[in-house]
Amino acid sequence: MKINQFITLLFTITLFYSCINNKSNENDLTPKPYKVSKNFIPINKAPRIEYNTSNNITQNQHKFTNTTSNQEVSIVHHLDETGFHFYQGLKFKDNNLGVIVGGTRLSARITLNGGKNWREVNFSRFANSFQSVDFSGNNIFIVGANNYIYKSEDFGKNWSVFDTKYFFKENQNRFQKFKYYKIRFLTEKIGFIVGEHEHHSVILKTIDGGKNWKIINNNLPKNEKGISDIAILSADELIITTLSGKCYKSIDGGINWQLLYSEENTVLSSIAFFNSETGFIGGLNDILMYTNDSGKTWRKIHMPYGEISDMAIHKNSAFITTSFQAYSEAKSFVFKIDNKETSIKPFLTKKDDSVLFEANSYGIQVLNNHIYILDRNNLYRTSID
Repeated sequence: MKINQFITLLFTITLFYSCINNKSNENDLTPKPYKVSKNFIPINKAPRIEYNTSNNITQNQHKFTNTTSNQEVSIVHHLDETGFHFYQGLKFKDNNLGVIVGGTRLSARITLNGGKNWREVNFSRFANSFQSVDFSGNNIFIVGANNYIYKSEDFGKNWSVFDTKYFFKENQNRFQKFKYYKIRFLTEKIGFIVGEHEHHSVILKTIDGGKNWKIINNNLPKNEKGISDIAILSADELIITTLSGKCYKSIDGGINWQLLYSEENTVLSSIAFFNSETGFIGGLNDILMYTNDSGKTWRKIHMPYGEISDMAIHKNSAFITTSFQAYSEAKSFVFKIDNKETSIKPFLTKKDDSVLFEANSYGIQVLNNHIYILDRNNLYRTSID
């Protein structure tokens, strides 16, 4: 009798714990509401971030001559083996302090001495990459193929993040798809982030130097794909390009948009405007378009070769960097054109056989009289004037 009672008790206990486990499994499969903060939180408190860092990565800086301008070119960053790990966004605050982002594993490298030494940080174990970086004062902000905005207030030693799932709390999908292509600050206070969420365009804005962000509800078509680039002419006047081959303009800070240009079966990836009237947009299929009447009319510019990936303005000229060059080595992958659209010519050329132009470039920046050009495995710096 006692044995039967023991067996009955054991069966009851087993059944009880089985029910608990089944209930637990059901809870694991049931989507849980996102409890995301509306503020930045320390990196060690953010879920699903794997933070790693490497210090004192030394670079031996090689120099060669730009045969177009006869100016000296410095290679301030180099990777021998790139594979999938290459950098595609950059921002220098001055000639000493700079950041390059991209790679796999959400990678960034930071230099405090003009590229002699770098500090690397990684925030993921997956192949997703950072896309863009900018400064607000001394604060670094980075975005990419991830739901977080990354911020460092001490030049990369410590990090905090803002989870942009906060703006999509009604979506209970744990694996939402985010990709932010550009972050740009007009001033130390006013900045914008553009990209896509679940294949729909997204615009974020800050008016307090990145401490707080808000999503801009706008009248862009609901089926509009991700926003690839933004030109901030003022706090109210914005121009964007999209992955569906369109260019829009807003004069009220991003709420209402007017279509300026549309091209089927292409992708617009970059935009650069001198002022409200004159500028360029470019992208895949060798598309480079010019306007000098605020986008009312456009003129196609013949590109020698290469797909346009990024552009930068300096005085009366635009500098254009390209990617996906078909040849094993490009003669040049950076071009220069003036604001009158009178001529386009190579800007960076060489005779030095020890330097290889991969022509897979996604980042270019003009800083005072210097220009920084980020190719697949090299970061170049040279003078313009």
